[in-house]
Amino acid sequence: MKIIKINSLKNLEKKLLPASQAIKKGHLVVFPTETVYGLAADCFNSQAVNKIFLAKKRPYSDPLIVHISNISQLRQLTSNIPKKVKKLIDIFWPGPLTIVVKKNPKVPEIVTAGLNTVAVRFPEDKVARKFIELCNTPLAAPSANLFSHVSATDLQHIIEDFKNEKYIKYVIYTKRPKYGIESTIIDCTKYPFKILRHGAIPKEEIIEKTGFKIIEIKKVTSIKKSPGQFKKHYSPKKPSYIIKNPVSFVKKTKDTDFVIVCSNQTKSKLLKIKPKLVIIPYGNNIKNIARNLYFCLRLADKMPKKKIYIEPVEMTKLGKSIMDRIIKATENKWIDI
Repeated sequence: MKIIKINSLKNLEKKLLPASQAIKKGHLVVFPTETVYGLAADCFNSQAVNKIFLAKKRPYSDPLIVHISNISQLRQLTSNIPKKVKKLIDIFWPGPLTIVVKKNPKVPEIVTAGLNTVAVRFPEDKVARKFIELCNTPLAAPSANLFSHVSATDLQHIIEDFKNEKYIKYVIYTKRPKYGIESTIIDCTKYPFKILRHGAIPKEEIIEKTGFKIIEIKKVTSIKKSPGQFKKHYSPKKPSYIIKNPVSFVKKTKDTDFVIVCSNQTKSKLLKIKPKLVIIPYGNNIKNIARNLYFCLRLADKMPKKKIYIEPVEMTKLGKSIMDRIIKATENKWIDI
């Protein structure tokens, strides 16, 4: 697994060429996007795509998102783009929005978990787009981490999960992603559209900019149209809990065998109570919290403590996306003191 570090866009094609050639030969490559790092294979090469499932230890019932570098590639994946879908594309692409549409029969079933739909996104990250362009094919690419583990937003995360992985030939590394959590996924096969996964673009922003009616799925079925539908996901290895009131808890507990992931403001309050607490602040601004969450959870997992306690955020707009990740990371286990 060779590391390609990209510090600037100068000579970008030359830097990315070896990795794009690896894709054409059926290998896997980790590449950056504006959300999290992705683990990519040629979408139309079933054997290469199978390596994604093997490397991640991912169940075949979990469909993959296909990434494109231009709108014309969308025609390779679906033959029908309704007007409302086109409006979504015009407003939010390139960007962290994934659309689920009826698939072209040429898309392998392994990519779509045997469904007649395909999830597609056009990333805004310039390195990602150039890489896909050089590969000359849409790329099937879930997040670059072991299945159900915390998604990768840093080079060390990728190495931790895949340091001995034979299928991955290159890691293209730039920096920590702009958004830090995955794309928003919308099922566009039937109107009103449905949110399948809350993500970097809040549902409210989509409704405001399009005027569309967008509903939330009330219950996840056994048939999953998109990633992020499992109860346990984005999870640290240590037992993790949502702690509703960190200050009240710390005042009452005698236990110290835990690390708390919380806001900067909460950290200041906690240290006044117990100065030796192990605390990892995820920020105060909601966008910073989203960007830092996975990085902080990975860091907390490395600490010499048995448990991780995570402070929740308000479940509005982007906060709903953050709480979706925290709830799945902890399997919705709360400590309410």
